[in-house]
Amino acid sequence: MKISGGCFCGGIRYDADIDENRVAVCHCRDCQVFSGSAFRMACPAAPSSFGFTKGEPRHFDKTADSGKVRRMAFCGDCGTHLCSLPVGPGADSGFVSLRIATADNFHKIQPVREIFGDSRVPWLSPIATLAQFPGMPKPPTND
Repeated sequence: MKISGGCFCGGIRYDADIDENRVAVCHCRDCQVFSGSAFRMACPAAPSSFGFTKGEPRHFDKTADSGKVRRMAFCGDCGTHLCSLPVGPGADSGFVSLRIATADNFHKIQPVREIFGDSRVPWLSPIATLAQFPGMPKPPTND
């Protein structure tokens, strides 16, 4: 599915191609802090199918639990967190993690799974219709 999106103030825009079967509600602690909420929706995209079409985001690098460095991209004016990008060796085979609420057609994109369920706040129940994962699920294989 082709999507477009951007930050709150409109200074940064992007285009991407996403797999609707990988849209997730993420309960990891990072997503809780970055969103200021109990979870955030995200979807991976191949780096080759993603690009900024307007403006240049600011960023900072964070080491993920996996040990890989993720570049956190956000608007320097309004602060909207847009995505995280792979950096360093193997970045081309990594993934862009898009913050789906920044998509223009956010209301049409439905999650199919919940990830990092082990970090879910105790007052929030799992969504019964979604696949549940205690952490990050293994990426699909081409076998």
